[in-house]
Amino acid sequence: MSASRAVLITGVNSVSGQSSGTGRATALRLHRAGWPVYATGRNLEGLKDLADEGITTLRLDVTDEESMRAAVDRITEEHGAVGVLINNAAYSLNGTIGETPLDEVRRQFETNLFGLSRMTQLVLPGMRARRSGRIVMMSSIFGLFATPGRGYYQATKHALEAISDSLRQEVRPWGIDVTVIEPSPILGSFVPTTVGDLDLAADGGLYDEFWEHFVEWHGAYREVEHPTGRGRTSVRADTVAKVIEKAVTARRPRIRYRIGIPVRLLKPQRAIFGDRAWEVFLTKFFPQPRLDDE
Repeated sequence: MSASRAVLITGVNSVSGQSSGTGRATALRLHRAGWPVYATGRNLEGLKDLADEGITTLRLDVTDEESMRAAVDRITEEHGAVGVLINNAAYSLNGTIGETPLDEVRRQFETNLFGLSRMTQLVLPGMRARRSGRIVMMSSIFGLFATPGRGYYQATKHALEAISDSLRQEVRPWGIDVTVIEPSPILGSFVPTTVGDLDLAADGGLYDEFWEHFVEWHGAYREVEHPTGRGRTSVRADTVAKVIEKAVTARRPRIRYRIGIPVRLLKPQRAIFGDRAWEVFLTKFFPQPRLDDE
């Protein structure tokens, strides 16, 4: 059987009100390159502009088994199998490890990790039958290290990295490639404008000053048109989409695509610093909790 070219992208419209624009940019780029693209998200109305472009849009919630099966079944009926799965759906949970309710933590893992795992399970039979397929996993620079305030989100990206490496070795005999995309911070992605935007659980005021600093610090990544300071080292959604296209179309895709200067420097920098010096660097560069009397 010939390889399927059908591309299924999850999380194209926003999840929990957050969106990096990467899924949308990728859908447009692959569609314009002639790929049959299925752009999916929780809200079909939010995908109307893509439908107007001629892209097939489907409602798909990665925490809803029925919607996932329905999407895969439709693509299988129309193309024989899903040829490319881009696991893009995710959101960033803000909160400290000790104060975030576990129900919120479970919801984070259901979307960012268990959802992509189930989507992968659903497309694998078709890929194996055709002895071909591409699975693209959307990681992050925060899949490589962790900072205060987003530990559970970062844990899902660390887990995604491990799952991807294991999966790659398991499905290689069937001609299925697994690629991880590791972008530096994406301009406009998950950027809060006020502490209220963070949707935090009450923590008794333990971290009030930290969260104010957290929002202020992330402002550098809010200015999409004319970024300044740290924002200049960020990447744009269109740039990430261009790299995803390479991962989909390359005869032999890379295991990892690292996008932007920060993520490329991370591994050698951490190796040179060692654990203690690296920890010091993190405490100097990223917002840190402080006691009032410090």
